Amino acid sequence: MQDFGVNQGLVEEMFLRWAGNPSSVDEAWRRFFEGLEPSELPQLTSAGTIAAPVVGQPVETKGNGANGGHGYAQIPASAPVPKTGELSGVYKLPPTAEDIPFIERRGEPRTTAFPPSAEVMTATELQARVAALVNAYRVRGHLYANLDPLGLSEGPDASELFLERYGLAHVPPDTVFSTGDLAGPPVATLGEILERVTDTYTRSIGVEFTFLEDREARTWLQNAMESTQNRISLSREEQLRILTKLTDAEIFEQFLHTKFIGAKRFSVEGAESVIPMLDLLIERSAELGVEEVVLGMAHRGRLNVMVNIMEMNVREIFAGFDDDNPELHLGGGDVKYHLGYSIDRHTASGKNVHMTLTFNPSHLEFVNPVVEGRARAKQDRRGDTNDRTSVLPLLIHGDAAFIGQGIVAETLNLGELTAYATGGTVHVVINNQVGFTTNPEDSRSTRYCTDITRMLRCPVFHVNGEDPEAVAQVVQLAAEYRQRFHRDVVIDLYCYRKYGHNEGDEPRFTQPVMYGAIDKKKT
Repeated sequence: MQDFGVNQGLVEEMFLRWAGNPSSVDEAWRRFFEGLEPSELPQLTSAGTIAAPVVGQPVETKGNGANGGHGYAQIPASAPVPKTGELSGVYKLPPTAEDIPFIERRGEPRTTAFPPSAEVMTATELQARVAALVNAYRVRGHLYANLDPLGLSEGPDASELFLERYGLAHVPPDTVFSTGDLAGPPVATLGEILERVTDTYTRSIGVEFTFLEDREARTWLQNAMESTQNRISLSREEQLRILTKLTDAEIFEQFLHTKFIGAKRFSVEGAESVIPMLDLLIERSAELGVEEVVLGMAHRGRLNVMVNIMEMNVREIFAGFDDDNPELHLGGGDVKYHLGYSIDRHTASGKNVHMTLTFNPSHLEFVNPVVEGRARAKQDRRGDTNDRTSVLPLLIHGDAAFIGQGIVAETLNLGELTAYATGGTVHVVINNQVGFTTNPEDSRSTRYCTDITRMLRCPVFHVNGEDPEAVAQVVQLAAEYRQRFHRDVVIDLYCYRKYGHNEGDEPRFTQPVMYGAIDKKKT
């Protein structure tokens, strides 16, 4: 019989299933057993169980277990043979914590400072610890993701994801385990499993989703991320489109900065990724059946959105900076970054989408219920009263206002009521990590500015704004999630603010460390 080391128990369990019914195991396991020589196969007893070595017997030693205590010799990796009459393929459990003093007990400290080593754990125990490690990455991986483009944010102690915490530090990386519900092949080495969950949950994307109450939604999202390791495959044309949108956003801001020095425009510089993000979101949503988009946002980046997303003629924007015409000062009027706009947009996939940028006041987030109401009315007029997928409400927030303004919570609370539901809103947070002159730790009691959305149990994608392909990945997931499950979804775009709250402020007085890091950026 071939020696499978610490995986002996797992292999034997799969072999018993295969021997009884080959179709009861995965195809990969069937091919594995069919390819073994007869001498390499586990040997079955007459009772249909596997002949296993004898488990170590108590020994007289000093320390724990001496003088008739419960000390045990090393336990082999294979499971003990079931007693006569026990069900075939069901193992008798190895000695428990009551029998072996150094195995962890629930609620009790270990008698040693070290977790059980691989040499004294059965394959089943090791497999359970690998499953716990994978689950830890799903639940807590977002805390350790590389999100801050400035590199100033400090996450919690990362030991929660260390192999030592799970007693796996001494397991060779090439040890093979079952991957369980981890998307991909049914078996993989410990090193491969660790690489996959690290790439999926701690790279440039951090995802909060395990608290979703809808099991179907949670499973779909988990598989969608893990099957690609949270990476999107972009064609050359799509990559060039992202680059073009980033360039357009940058050139527009630089022109205004040099042509209209000191004029308030609430630049999007430092958060330019929001422009290709919105472009990709509209394109993907149109492919999924969205025919109208109702957009609401505050002043940050609004002029850039009007030109590069709403396709407004730049001459109209430039005219708003020109004070030479006295006619501009007659009548009611308003500042240029409060104005709305609408357009029929033709997408790259050949779809037509009507887009509306809603007028807004200086009061942050007050436009939110207006956008939701307009979207609801448009859906009702279209007769789209079931799934409400034809009209997409899209809200762009600032990080400080999103957690700080009460109207946000009020609007979210209405979002899933029968009389107010809009089939899910896509929320995009331009998270420049400062509110005017206030640092996050002085303006909110939560880790994330998006924690207010936990009331709706909706997924939150935290993404590094300087990784455009990661931005593209979360946009695709968000668009598909909204159209499939008709629920809100949040994109938290980590970025920075190149200038002050407006272009007339000097932010280095109040945020010297942050702007020391920003000044080192090339753009």
